[in-house]
Amino acid sequence: MAVEGEVKRVKAPRSERIKAGWRCFSRAFNREVSFAFSKPVIHWLCWIFPLLLFGLISSNFSEGTLLDLPVSVVDNDHSSLSKTLVRKLDAGSHAHVQAFNGGLQEAEYRLRTAQDYALLYIPTDFEADVLAGKQPSVVLYYNALFYGAGLYSTQDFSGLITELNTSYRSIIATEIGKTLPSLASVDLSYGSLFNASGSYIYYQQFAATIHLLQLFTVTCMIYVMARSQALLSAPSFTLALLGKLAPYTLCFTTLLMVEIAMLVGFFDARVSGNPLYMLLVGFFYVIAAQSLGLLLFTFTKTTITAYTMMGIFVSIALTFSGMAVPVLSMPLPARIISGIEPLSYALAAMFDVFLREVSVRGILMVCCILLIYPLVTAFLVRKRLYLRMKQQEPGK
Repeated sequence: MAVEGEVKRVKAPRSERIKAGWRCFSRAFNREVSFAFSKPVIHWLCWIFPLLLFGLISSNFSEGTLLDLPVSVVDNDHSSLSKTLVRKLDAGSHAHVQAFNGGLQEAEYRLRTAQDYALLYIPTDFEADVLAGKQPSVVLYYNALFYGAGLYSTQDFSGLITELNTSYRSIIATEIGKTLPSLASVDLSYGSLFNASGSYIYYQQFAATIHLLQLFTVTCMIYVMARSQALLSAPSFTLALLGKLAPYTLCFTTLLMVEIAMLVGFFDARVSGNPLYMLLVGFFYVIAAQSLGLLLFTFTKTTITAYTMMGIFVSIALTFSGMAVPVLSMPLPARIISGIEPLSYALAAMFDVFLREVSVRGILMVCCILLIYPLVTAFLVRKRLYLRMKQQEPGK
């Protein structure tokens, strides 16, 4: 029985609700695009500063690997053999060998102060002892604190010593009147795996690109959400929020693809897998990074606190992502932290696409893992985000 004066609510048809939701989403999307174009800060965060840093890092890594690392030499023999050893080590691709007037004392000082990465020490009477059949010690010290540069400065040394041993073995045998026994002829076939971790293009530069993308995405999200009070008056808060974040999802995904294209075009990097897989992983990685920025903004009282927490979070991500220390070498607590970070999954997946053919199933698995982050974030901020945006920060 109808009661006079009672208003009966009629549920709108589904098509009308869909159209209304789309209008809310598109209105927020268009408003945010206009806002982003008018704000220089957004331009700096979304493409100017990232590309400037990409160019700066690329200039440091332009050689593609560690070449011509400074190495000092202390030659106490000054014989033809010692000069040959120094000349051939300097002719190699990894070491640039120089002698200094200060002798051993200056060479040690340069090694301690990281002016040189290694020190070659040749003892007195080196050639005479070799021809006498003795075993003099030529020592190449390197600074292990610089585990990359220090170790790479010694790469040509072991092969050079082996070559000298082989050549002088026959000379010594001839001098003592003996004939060397004939050695069996052995054919060795082997296949060498590409050492991507020794290449700046495939490892350090690429990993830095992925890491910096997360940094700028999280920073941009905190900045944008701090200026989003207009969402409170939207017909649908959720759809308006998605429309507000969507332009930045497209922007940062495009930025990542442009940087990868620059690695391929300007630095001769080769993508062995399907490039579309990179686009797919990059898209979900950006969404995961956006959700982290949203999470930091929601659960901090001020924007400054959110930025501070972002710095701590990004530092932890860099430490435990596997860039500095392999994940398999980490203790269990560190592996757990690495497994929580989206950077670890995106970096491993894109690294695989760079180096080899990857199945679509593996890529979809990574995308599903990255999709967990926005879903968990949506659950955690579903009520608190609205209240966080309504509160007035101190000083505003």
